[in-house]
Amino acid sequence: MILRSIRSELAKLSWRSPLFYALVPLAILIPFGLNAGLAVAAQLNKINGSGGMDTDNAAYWVIVFSTFIMMAGAVTSYCGEFKDRTAETVFSIAPPRWLLPVAKLIVFGTIASATVFATTLAIMLVLPKVFPDVWNRVNPWEAAGLRLLVGTPVLAFLIVALALGVSMLIPRPGVAIMLLLLWKWGVEVFVGFVPGDFGILLQRFAPFKNGEMGAGQSPTFDSPFGGPNGSMAYFAAIAVVVFGIGVARLVLRDVPGD
Repeated sequence: MILRSIRSELAKLSWRSPLFYALVPLAILIPFGLNAGLAVAAQLNKINGSGGMDTDNAAYWVIVFSTFIMMAGAVTSYCGEFKDRTAETVFSIAPPRWLLPVAKLIVFGTIASATVFATTLAIMLVLPKVFPDVWNRVNPWEAAGLRLLVGTPVLAFLIVALALGVSMLIPRPGVAIMLLLLWKWGVEVFVGFVPGDFGILLQRFAPFKNGEMGAGQSPTFDSPFGGPNGSMAYFAAIAVVVFGIGVARLVLRDVPGD
């Protein structure tokens, strides 16, 4: 049943889908463009390059932009099932409702992970050759680089799971995406301005900050979970719980169109 649901999700996609002609290209080009622009600015002494790029900071723009861009595709696809009333057809063919979000997680999570992996690898391979004076310390095959190559795809998959969970609780794509962005760029940024030990404590338990640390991004605080692996596990637990609650709501409550 799961394999049939996955094939169904794949059949809904085509090369004319916005996922392929808009989201995937943006997820690749935006980090490339930002990194290249900053490297040029550093070369021209327009900004302070602080001695050049380090490996554990090389995927910053991938984590910031690519993961959320790919997440938007999953949210839009899931919510569109109810807006277009295709969910009724899906549930009539495959009555277990949990199959729909699980199949979307597998398909969109895998596409997001593959896109983020390819972007991270390409950045760490290409930019050191194009901007050797800024990126010469970046090496994808050292420990920090390998962690990014593994961690950023995992983080992308978990963000898709978290986003689908929020979408099942609030089946409005704009609202679901706004809430996630508000948490990442609103709440977690705000706690950084809270003074004293309490502010530091809030930062240490911020979900996205821990996920980024787990992915290999240069940490700005000490992990309360024993290191990057513990921080990634913490973010994964939150994503799984939210996804599970969303699935439970979908299974146990009426949905639009019932």
